Amino acid sequence: MKKKTPIYGVTRVDNESSRTHGWLVTIQRRGVIFRKQFSDGVFGGKTRSLAAAKAYRDEIVAKHPPLSKREHAEILKKNNKSGVVGVCRYCAAVASGTAGTGQRWFWVASWVLPDGRVKRVKFSVNKYGEEGAFKQAVKARRGAVRQMQGSFDPGATRRRLRKSRA
Repeated sequence: MKKKTPIYGVTRVDNESSRTHGWLVTIQRRGVIFRKQFSDGVFGGKTRSLAAAKAYRDEIVAKHPPLSKREHAEILKKNNKSGVVGVCRYCAAVASGTAGTGQRWFWVASWVLPDGRVKRVKFSVNKYGEEGAFKQAVKARRGAVRQMQGSFDPGATRRRLRKSRA
């Protein structure tokens, strides 16, 4: 059975128990959710209600364009402890023969590549010192963000093709 390609921001609603049939548009921009339902009965059928839903979606997207990848990459999350987006401190446990375990500390810069994979670069506190490793991570992150182009697509990670397990 062929899967249908999802329509950006538009989903089908068919609920027999409540006799609800139509299309639902949901778009979120900068913390504001735009949601509107397009009933088949009101718009004269499934095709016409879909056309109205797409027109509404296109109007919302035109008035409220998506964030650029750069803007999205610079959103400070609540759990950030370094004060710099995409930079964190990381401890790696190291087995050192019979003497037990030791710890190696790093400052890590991370960002999303154009194909959706995450790139991480570690800077050793032992090698660069605490402040030096932090500054290197910040520099690496800022350089990567400067090169980001295009609009952020919130559905991109969900639509990523999965490899077959054949």
